[in-house]
Amino acid sequence: MSKINLYKIDERNHRGFLDYLEEKLNLIENKVLEDEQEEKYHFSLYKIDEEVDKEISWNWILHEFEQPYLSVKTQPKAVLTIEYDDEMYAVTFGSAFFLVDKFCDKNFAFEFARRVRYVEIKTTTLLSPNMLRNKNISTYINYENLEFDSGESFAKLKAKLNLSEYDNGLIGETIEFGNSIKFDFKVPSLENLAQLLAFNKLILSKDEIYKIPVFNKVNAENLLQRLEANLFLKIEENPSDNITISELDIIGVSEVFNNQDTSFEIWHGQKRKVIDNLNFSEVERFAEEKEIELSKEILNIKIKSFNNGQSIRTDKIRNLIDYVDDEERCLLNKGVWYHYNDDYQKYLEDSISEIKVIYNPDYDFSDTIHDVFINEKFSEERKLPEFEGFTDIKINEKLKKKYYAERAFNLLRVRDSFENYDRVTTSYAGAQIELMDLYKQDTMYAVKIGSASSTLCYAVDQSISSLKMYKHNTLVGMPSIKNVAIWLILKRQPLSLDQNGQPKLNTLNMIMLKNKLDSWKKEVRLQGLEPIVHINYKV
Repeated sequence: MSKINLYKIDERNHRGFLDYLEEKLNLIENKVLEDEQEEKYHFSLYKIDEEVDKEISWNWILHEFEQPYLSVKTQPKAVLTIEYDDEMYAVTFGSAFFLVDKFCDKNFAFEFARRVRYVEIKTTTLLSPNMLRNKNISTYINYENLEFDSGESFAKLKAKLNLSEYDNGLIGETIEFGNSIKFDFKVPSLENLAQLLAFNKLILSKDEIYKIPVFNKVNAENLLQRLEANLFLKIEENPSDNITISELDIIGVSEVFNNQDTSFEIWHGQKRKVIDNLNFSEVERFAEEKEIELSKEILNIKIKSFNNGQSIRTDKIRNLIDYVDDEERCLLNKGVWYHYNDDYQKYLEDSISEIKVIYNPDYDFSDTIHDVFINEKFSEERKLPEFEGFTDIKINEKLKKKYYAERAFNLLRVRDSFENYDRVTTSYAGAQIELMDLYKQDTMYAVKIGSASSTLCYAVDQSISSLKMYKHNTLVGMPSIKNVAIWLILKRQPLSLDQNGQPKLNTLNMIMLKNKLDSWKKEVRLQGLEPIVHINYKV
């Protein structure tokens, strides 16, 4: 039995893929087979033999003990292309999956995965954008269910097929899905490979059996242009706040850990630097050392990956970063833009709808309310020594900085019997953490004013940090807690209301924030507490 790693090539990439193979590998031979239905299969084999000796990265220890250096030979690679019924497929051998992955149809494998039955789930790799654990690999023993939660999508699935339904003599029971499909191929041959493609086409014609949330590739050109423009704007604003470099990639069906037994060369034009760990801090350090304006040039930086001294692949940095476009509800992953598919959004919306939402119009905020508050503080504080010699206008400017909008909002709530904890910090794990902003009747509140996920998510992060301190009993004088609340003061038109007259969280066009709230809700409930979202508006 052999392993077959099967890709479907995106129909828009056929010519570009073949040109790339001709550049990188040697064409060995073309063959044509015809099946009983007179369907023709065009096979082409491409191969490269790399016999170069590469020095291994741990030769230093051999040197210390006066031992001769060791080297390894680079691995050969091969790609078999199959053209059939206006479609193109590729089977990879060795590490050639690095060459093929970027040309593939990203939806192909899971379209197949939804339409076959399993008797056992072996491994899943799930993505949770904007979460602390944004990629999670799970293994199972004697488990039959596809397990996932709201806010998660599948990047990889390994399972055992129900061969009583699919025993065609071609494949074994173990199957893996990622960007490609890996089959156990019982009797490898071109004839059987042609039959396997026909089997794939048969499965894809059937109805779905499972709902599997995944990210679907964006194809609309006008949307792609907006996404690219938004990405450049966000990077120019602040690259470190808007993008992260992934520790884990799925290439085909292989998990590739970017920092496992690997070194890297980072380069921009003629500027080079070898690094041991690939993360955004290293990119920033490289840019600073080489005097590169990161906000304008980051997407022109390239990364070459090495394993035991062998060059594995070279990527543009945009192919390694994770970024979410909140407004368009899309994700950039491995250089490709994806939609959150319907299954993903349905599970997320169902989860968000479980959160209790409260709106009290008495707590709406405005510039006028803020100005009245500043005028009160002006009357109270204008005689303080810190303002001696200042004009009234200058005093007002300083008071507005001192009592910025969120602080003013929190202080105003003291008049409504809330306790103010804003700017009161406590030590946790060596860091100073603001426990909460407000407290009232067994409820801790994290407050944030804003109009975008990138701003509002700070309140969720603060609440989760406080919850961890509460969970580990690290707080002195912590008041009793039964409820954990996020208080969002939105700079926007009011949300539509549900049947109880409360705002519908799901009508917020903020996928990052909703992902965060989904994760926060679960953390709160695990502590036996109730999650609540308060909504008000800055009008």
